[in-house]
Amino acid sequence: MIRMEPTSLSSVGQKLFKLIEFDDDEKLIREIRKHPLGLFLIYLTGLFIAAVLTVVFFGATFILDNDSLNTSVQGSSLRTPIILLGTILILLSLLLTFLGAYIYQSNVVLVTSEKITQVVYRTIFDRKISQLSIGDVQDVTVNQVGILARIFDYGTLVVETAGEQQNYTFSYVPKPYDASKSIVHAHEENLKLYGN
Repeated sequence: MIRMEPTSLSSVGQKLFKLIEFDDDEKLIREIRKHPLGLFLIYLTGLFIAAVLTVVFFGATFILDNDSLNTSVQGSSLRTPIILLGTILILLSLLLTFLGAYIYQSNVVLVTSEKITQVVYRTIFDRKISQLSIGDVQDVTVNQVGILARIFDYGTLVVETAGEQQNYTFSYVPKPYDASKSIVHAHEENLKLYGN
């Protein structure tokens, strides 16, 4: 019987739980999600772009409504297509913002007593699930770059692997030193049980 209960995972972790193979005696140590600050930055950027588009396109219609320009250009005939194009671009920027937020929230790392599983979404249709035996971990590095990373306590977690496998890199990890300690502790416990 698996000691890992999917109800102890976040909603994203529960959805991905079925895709990952677990051993009978494996137990969940930690679920690592991305820091909420990254989500805030995605929404802030998307709303900024939508606001700029609103000012540009609806400002253009205001200028076209000016009587001095209507003598040389048929401003009223251009008003409707400009408003339509502006509305479409604003809605598209908001849609892309929400898609970016969904992709950001879908990335997760599960640390168990036997393995590290990383689920990374690059696009909605491009998902990569990588599993690494906890015994193959060589080193765990935390990078905190910038003042925001220190203030909000997030960073990039790099798990270096043995052999030719690619290193696992996970950015915007909240409390990255705690996550690093969890992985190192799981690795040491695995070494006690199974050796090198």
